[in-house]
Amino acid sequence: MNGHTNGEKHEPWNQTPELENLARQDIWELRREFVNRLYSQVETFQVIDIGSGPGHDSLIFAQNGARVTALDYSYKALKLAKELYQRMGLPIRTIRADAGNIPLDRDIFDIAFSAGVLEHFTDRELEKVIDDMIRVVKPGGSILAFCPNRYNIFYQHHLKYIKRHRYEFERAFTAGEMCRRFECRGLKILRVSGIHVHPAVNYFLPEALPKYHRIEPAMRYCFSGLEKFDGLDRFKSLIGQDFVI
Repeated sequence: MNGHTNGEKHEPWNQTPELENLARQDIWELRREFVNRLYSQVETFQVIDIGSGPGHDSLIFAQNGARVTALDYSYKALKLAKELYQRMGLPIRTIRADAGNIPLDRDIFDIAFSAGVLEHFTDRELEKVIDDMIRVVKPGGSILAFCPNRYNIFYQHHLKYIKRHRYEFERAFTAGEMCRRFECRGLKILRVSGIHVHPAVNYFLPEALPKYHRIEPAMRYCFSGLEKFDGLDRFKSLIGQDFVI
């Protein structure tokens, strides 16, 4: 991922993510569940993960049969992505490049995917990223982006009080705002939804308590029906920790 405000590149990745640790993070599991509901049959698909990091968010595409290309500015992240996919027995192609300057021809991929990436770019950088995402997708293809929701008070509390942030620059958007950004770049928005609709009360717990406190699974269970319900997309885009375009 390449997100910055001063032209510097930051190296956030230290080690290959362990799946058992990822599985403890609700946002990772819920992104996977959402993708799996939409793209369970993708055996012939080409997918590019923009700002892939170590490829953990696009892993579900590969597990469902798609050919994944991971694009990131970090050598280390791409090395970790290869290690992760190798452990899983899955193929992956990696490209080191800036998300706003993808060194590929147009109309290659069925899906351009990003998860937790767009919020790390300035407005000017974001225009280039969206343009390139649109450019590399085939006519009739899809763009799928997960972004942090400005309306989610729990996430806003997290951003305000976190002492050490991995990426140094992060913000949040509303679904309507991001839709307008895509529409201004020529993309027709077909669907907006949201994930992680349960209250993330763990963000308000004292730091002395474990991050993955038992209250979080309980909240997820209580809201699981709404999370999996195929409908109320606009409502979920307003209350979710992430909205999805």
